[in-house]
Amino acid sequence: MEIRRRNGTSFLTYWIFLLQMLGSGRRVAEGHGRLMDPPARNSMWRFGFPNPVNYNDNELFCGGYAVQWEQNGGKCGVCGDAEHLSEPRPHEAGGMYGKGIITRHYSVGQEIEVEVELTANHLGAFVLKLCPNNNPNQEATQECFDRYPLFISGTREDRFLIPLDTAKKDTFRYRVRLPPYVTCTQCVLQWTYYTGNVACYNKLVKIKMQRNVDHVKCITGNMWGICPNGTEAVGCGRSETFRNCADVAVITNTGGLPPAFADGLRRDNPFLLYYRDYNMPQNVFPLVVSNDIDSETEEDISPFVIREQVCVPSESYRVIPGMLSWCQTNCLRYPPNCPDALCHCPQVCEAIGELAGREGADVYCMDQCIVYPPRCPKKRCSCY
Repeated sequence: MEIRRRNGTSFLTYWIFLLQMLGSGRRVAEGHGRLMDPPARNSMWRFGFPNPVNYNDNELFCGGYAVQWEQNGGKCGVCGDAEHLSEPRPHEAGGMYGKGIITRHYSVGQEIEVEVELTANHLGAFVLKLCPNNNPNQEATQECFDRYPLFISGTREDRFLIPLDTAKKDTFRYRVRLPPYVTCTQCVLQWTYYTGNVACYNKLVKIKMQRNVDHVKCITGNMWGICPNGTEAVGCGRSETFRNCADVAVITNTGGLPPAFADGLRRDNPFLLYYRDYNMPQNVFPLVVSNDIDSETEEDISPFVIREQVCVPSESYRVIPGMLSWCQTNCLRYPPNCPDALCHCPQVCEAIGELAGREGADVYCMDQCIVYPPRCPKKRCSCY
């Protein structure tokens, strides 16, 4: 059979790429991301908290699109696990990661900073809610979360729209206000990420439309579905959903904050380590636990947080059996042991070869390569 070529690229390769992007229900619109501040149950190990390591902490997406919408009828566990899993689900109270460890202490009505890290940015929107649970052994309910949405500071909007011009891997920081009169020894903060329609966003950027109603419409998802005008198209289907949960405490501010909570990050996490050399984070050393750091020393150091998602053997060591596991385990331990000669931890991926320049191909490479274990097609994706 003759395969025609156009601009050096075969139609067969093009269709294979489309099938990989669109044919698998789990991979159609797959972003990757996690809640970092307050540290979520799945990501708190990155700050040294004594919780099990979850190398796939950026994949709490309700089991994936096909599982959520085709198997579970759109339902999702309150903390991002697939709804059909037996209780306790892994990231809920009593599960492997749901230990009830408090990662932040706040005061009632406080304006707090939130940090979200997207390792593969599919645009869309974030929503935060709070449930005063007060029982680490019992999971919060969605009804409780829905009673306490967290509004973006200075607004009555609970949805943070990802800006159009953000990178394919990006970190987002914004502020929300805790509800007045709500205190708790254990609140659960729920982060939900609704992925957007990348093609829709790209069109908005190209024609320079205003980021208002059309911006919001792009959050309807990447999937084929029925549009408001009755037609059917990609972008009118349901979006992929991510969820994370963080355990926090909210105390009354009457009479001021107790000293133990006054210094924020340092006081919340006695396991946190600090470092001075920004260029060599693997050379981390505990300058003493955080509560013992004096104010003079604190100005010269930074808290150490593991940001890498996957670490792989360098070219010379790739053929050695077990090296992929060794690099992942040692480079993502707290603190890490990650020799540059043996391992490297890619941050960004780009499409190369026959996929170079195709719309969505870079994000496809991020989805395939910046995960553990990586599924990276070497002839199609380059990561660094």
